[in-house]
Amino acid sequence: MPFTVEDLARTALVRILPRNRYRLAAQTDSRFQSFASNTARIAYRQQGSTPAFLLFSRPGQNPHAAAMAAAAWAEANWRPNAIQRKVRPGVVVVFVATGNQLTPAGPVAGAVVPSAVCTVDSAAGKVEAAGQPPGSPSASELRHAARALMRGEPAPSLGELDLAERGVMQLRTVAMPRAMSGLIGIFLLYFAFRYGLGGLISLMLLPALLSDGATAPGVVLSIATLVVNALLLVGILLGAGVALNLRNMAIRVLGFSSASSTRRNATWGGYVAVMIGLAIALDVIIPAAERQSIVNAGQGQDRHVSVTVSDDGGATYVVVGGDLTVDLSGWPSSEWSGVGFKTSNLSVLSLDAQATAGGPPIARFTPRRAGVSRIDATSSDGRYTFQLRVDVGAGPP
Repeated sequence: MPFTVEDLARTALVRILPRNRYRLAAQTDSRFQSFASNTARIAYRQQGSTPAFLLFSRPGQNPHAAAMAAAAWAEANWRPNAIQRKVRPGVVVVFVATGNQLTPAGPVAGAVVPSAVCTVDSAAGKVEAAGQPPGSPSASELRHAARALMRGEPAPSLGELDLAERGVMQLRTVAMPRAMSGLIGIFLLYFAFRYGLGGLISLMLLPALLSDGATAPGVVLSIATLVVNALLLVGILLGAGVALNLRNMAIRVLGFSSASSTRRNATWGGYVAVMIGLAIALDVIIPAAERQSIVNAGQGQDRHVSVTVSDDGGATYVVVGGDLTVDLSGWPSSEWSGVGFKTSNLSVLSLDAQATAGGPPIARFTPRRAGVSRIDATSSDGRYTFQLRVDVGAGPP
């Protein structure tokens, strides 16, 4: 059996009210009489920079007229003020009817604020939505409600709808003290300048490094560095979003939106502790592990290192006081003549012995000081190339 506009409105609003901070208005509300006659349900949100109407209409009512009148009311009443300097209202009308009674869905031409009509086929459960005015909920909420009703699930009762609206009205009992909000702002600003750029670069480099599948200690630590940087960036964005209430994050993110000031403070305290822990891991723990790894390597096989063509594109480790041999004799012998070797950082790694004329392309490098360098080699005709990252560590004391 086809569902009614009331069934769809209750099923959708029981989720939309708490998630999108909407409230219900009675059809007799004197403020909305200009469009009440063309609606079966009125929901609205007036807080924030994107106040909005969500209206439901049934056959015999004019959804476009409702949208035009609601848009005129929104433009006249939801205006910028000293607290909210920018306001962008929106209107959505959901028209519920059987397929042969539906009007076209889409933006409402001529409305003074962005407005749209969504249609729902009450016999088939099909939802048509085009455009998303400011502040309007996602069309997926309507589709979720329509699918539930088509499966035969009962519509929520009026008591459930009232309980959902009460959840919206449970505002924070105690606002964040100005001193605390200032400290959070300074904390986020410092982290944004200190770690924000590194986190952004890490997000770009991490997939490539993970795809290499390298398991050498230095590479694993490099991956750990990128992961921690990326987590710091996510933490910065989360904290800024909650502190600035971007897209109502302050009233949607668990913990930060709690009605209990104790729980909110505990959430902020945990957030700060995690961010500081990540910073300590990045600035103290990982560098110490890298130094220890290099020292351990210098005490064993990483003093005299040899690499071949199979190491192309990879990385190796050598310590000051040792040596590095690059053997490219795996290339065809026709390419041996004229192979050129070079290092990107002579102060870290110097080229001491080139390949002999007519002999296999073998070169010897000497690490000069701790740092990072790159070895490049190219055949004379450019058909064969070799590249290797070299991490040079300080030798044992």
